[in-house]
Amino acid sequence: MIANFLMKKVAKVIADVPRTPILRRPDEYGMAYEEITFPSSDGIVLEGWYMPAKKPSNKVVICNHFSPGNRYGYAGHIKPWHKAGGFEVNFLPKYKALVEAGYNVLAYDLRNHGFSAPAQNGGYNPNLFEYKDVIGSLNYIRSRTDTKEMDIHLHSMCLGGNATLVAMRKAPEAFEGIKSMMLIQPISGTALIKKLSKNMKLGKKGEIAFEKHYKEIWGYRMSDSAPIGDAPFINIPTFVVQVREDAFTCAEEDVQAIYDAIPVKEKKLYWIEGTKQRFRGYTYFSENPQQMLEWYDQYSN
Repeated sequence: MIANFLMKKVAKVIADVPRTPILRRPDEYGMAYEEITFPSSDGIVLEGWYMPAKKPSNKVVICNHFSPGNRYGYAGHIKPWHKAGGFEVNFLPKYKALVEAGYNVLAYDLRNHGFSAPAQNGGYNPNLFEYKDVIGSLNYIRSRTDTKEMDIHLHSMCLGGNATLVAMRKAPEAFEGIKSMMLIQPISGTALIKKLSKNMKLGKKGEIAFEKHYKEIWGYRMSDSAPIGDAPFINIPTFVVQVREDAFTCAEEDVQAIYDAIPVKEKKLYWIEGTKQRFRGYTYFSENPQQMLEWYDQYSN
């Protein structure tokens, strides 16, 4: 009875997308940029920034984000967004590092996030929805006269990372010629709910109750967020990054399994140590860009 009551509440909010503000813009960090709009593969209008490299370059990094963040990051230092650690996640220093290292950058808001259009029932589901945004971002770069011949790298994070893997499974042709990917904190729905049920002392009953209400409220399945099953479709060099002691999920077990399922030889796994805050993984490369730059440089001509 208690598990049913509590997990019904959790299921109501867990897939909902509370839009968070875009607090900063590239010009505040000395970067030139263009406000851009493009369609997802199913026509949903997505908003973003295109930031050209400091010097002319034939390389572009496409960046997406976690939920409930957006292309800027996450205003976790102000109310009411302060409950995920109380600190800001700011992607702009990361973009600046890329731009100064010779990479053009496309950063965009997934549907229902940031300034992008609302869609479906307002909930997120990488297996049904956001993978189409990933495909849309690739189509956009390949359609611009100034970017269509560029070498493409991916920087895919959490929801955006899960969506990228779904897109690789459903539309492998879209990833032909992609040079490399960074996959930051992918997450399995089962690992998230398993950890939550453990923390709430509900055990297996909590997991069963969540699945029931998740279907009844949203029409979703836990397997809709299952990067372990999608990872075998990765066929490009991939750098996986995760906070090892992430308090939100069974991270070490889950992400190790995702990494192990990636079939390419050119892969790397890095554990962020010294914190249990998941959102520290999102801000890591803004504070420590060197490994990111070395990874992309390794697969750039």
